[in-house]
Amino acid sequence: MDFFRRFPFLTTVVVIVSVLFIYGILLTSGVVKASNSVNLNNDPETVGVATAVQDIKARAGNWMEGINERDYSVDYMPTEYVPDEDIINTFGPADKNSGEEELTDEEKVDRVLRSEEDDAAAARRAERSEKMKNGETDEVIRDAFKTRLADNDSSDPGDVYDGFYAVDDGYFTAGDTVIIGDSREEGFGLYSGLPNIVSYAQKSYAVHQVFTKKWIDSEIGKLTLEEAMAANQGKFRKIYIKFGLNEMGWADEAAFDNAYYQLIDMIKYYQPNAVIYIQSIINVTAAKSNESNVFNNPNINARNEALKVVAAKEHVAYLDLNSVFADSEGNLPGDFASDGIHIKQKYMYLWVDFLKNHAVIGNEGDAEYISGGDSAYTPAGDTPVDEETGDTSEEPGEETEEKPEEETEEKPSETVSEDSPETAAEDKTVVDEPDSGVIVDTEEDNSNTDNKDNWETGGGI
Repeated sequence: MDFFRRFPFLTTVVVIVSVLFIYGILLTSGVVKASNSVNLNNDPETVGVATAVQDIKARAGNWMEGINERDYSVDYMPTEYVPDEDIINTFGPADKNSGEEELTDEEKVDRVLRSEEDDAAAARRAERSEKMKNGETDEVIRDAFKTRLADNDSSDPGDVYDGFYAVDDGYFTAGDTVIIGDSREEGFGLYSGLPNIVSYAQKSYAVHQVFTKKWIDSEIGKLTLEEAMAANQGKFRKIYIKFGLNEMGWADEAAFDNAYYQLIDMIKYYQPNAVIYIQSIINVTAAKSNESNVFNNPNINARNEALKVVAAKEHVAYLDLNSVFADSEGNLPGDFASDGIHIKQKYMYLWVDFLKNHAVIGNEGDAEYISGGDSAYTPAGDTPVDEETGDTSEEPGEETEEKPEEETEEKPSETVSEDSPETAAEDKTVVDEPDSGVIVDTEEDNSNTDNKDNWETGGGI
């Protein structure tokens, strides 16, 4: 006892560390349920005291933001989503017929004109019309524009649709496309060059936050993704989802699957006529993969296999982005990302071309955008073309030296938050005020190429 009286500060530290250690053991053993965002894998850096600190920090953050976490550990299979009472009171029940009305002639003409801004697309459409006049059926012509998947491409349109088609830009830019996800998806919105895409993508955004995190601006205040979908029910026809890297630390794989099932069922409820795409988690570079026991390509590949099952059970499309971004060794080529994670702007066209060659047709309006496509998208294992210079001299599989000012990025922390377009987001993410008052659009200012290769630097994902 004399020791404790003589050294009260040291005694306090010993007691706190001991309590945290015991709490960490209870978390990792499953006796106490951890917060969703806590990494419970057997990584030496997250055992015991560190695990307890992560959990306490997550709980404190949720308390400060007024977030009540959902329990994703309970078994959940695709079923009908039931909206919260507050959602119904604020936005009303979903109209199951929303979005099904016929387009007016003026709207049909507008759709055609949007896509015909591209002369090449207009030429392909004229060729298609000529074939129709010559007696060839629309089904035959559509079949001619179907995408033949490469051997390494595990994309699947699902059992509801008749395959993937090559489409022109109008498929994405008619104002009814939304992207949902983390900073990689946010980067796509910023640098794809496709206007009028609604972006619900943000740094560090994770699948377990879609019902609880209020961050989407609207006239009535910040909304969760669930609330934004309710406020814009029936508006969207193409929905691209990309989550997974921020959640790699989840020890409970079933909880991740359950979170995805609930997200998709919620979207189906409010957007009954939308085509839903689950995009695979893009692999990281070999150097980045070798740095971690958790955030590495073998684990990413395993998580992507789980996403294929989710897509199949939900009858939605699955897109294998690694068929275009992974090299022959299964890694993201070193030159594709300065930080080993986020795709540089000059290679973003590969993602765009991939999506343009992997579109499913959910309604006749979207059939207007079927085209011959832009031939093949370039696999990451081949020499990519720098869209600005046309240079094909770089080998994507080798690390290339960046300009000095572009090498100052911080390394992402091991608590990966898959998002980090901090600099670009400050300069280029603009909150629009659309008529509905609840959409957050990411303005594509692609004429500004400042920091274009280094937008991905920062501490999160």
